[in-house]
Order: sequence, then C-alpha cells, then structure tokens
Amino acid sequence: MITKRFKILDLLGFPIYLDLSWFAIAILISWSLATGVFPQRVEGLTSATYWTMGIAGAIGLFASILAHELGHAVMARRFGLHMRGIILFIFGGVAEMSEEPPNAKSEFYVAIA
Repeated sequence: MITKRFKILDLLGFPIYLDLSWFAIAILISWSLATGVFPQRVEGLTSATYWTMGIAGAIGLFASILAHELGHAVMARRFGLHMRGIILFIFGGVAEMSEEPPNAKSEFYVAIA
C-alpha cells in the first residue's frame, strides 16, 4: 500500500494499522447510518443519538473486519509465516504476510480462516 497509515495498536502480537482512506469510509458509513438508515428505522430520537448509533455501527463493522483479518493472521502464524500486520482501509482489511505460504495446504487454511 502506498498511502499513509497509522499504527493504532498491537493485538495478539500483530501490529494493527489504519490507512488514511479508512477515515473517509468510516465517516461515510457513520453519516449514512446516522442520517438515512437509523432515522427511517427508529423514529423520534435526537440527532445526537442517531450519530452515536451511526458511529457505533461503523465501529462494529470495522471490528468485524479486524476479527476476520485476525483469523487469517493467526492461522498464518500457526504455519510459521511472518505477518507484517493488519491494515484497515477503504475496501475493508488485509493481513499482510512477509512471504507466501510454503504449500497449497497452508495457503488453503490461511485463506479459509
């Protein structure tokens, strides 16, 4: 990835990064939920409540993406592969490996994790 990324934490020994593009999609998802989805589904709440729900929804989405990528990273570690880290960006996330899996079996298990 060429764009700027920021390390936010280490989780299970893997560095977790946010790409600059993540902020754009997080804002768009929060806005979409706060101004469109939640007001149509749950009427009568304050704007601040809708925005809180929208931000919580975006955080939940990215937490699930992070959990998904952690699955790949943990499985790669079990096969002895070095992981550079996990990056969350505009299209979701990626678990970056330093090397390719040594055989088809390990690649299969890392992919389905």
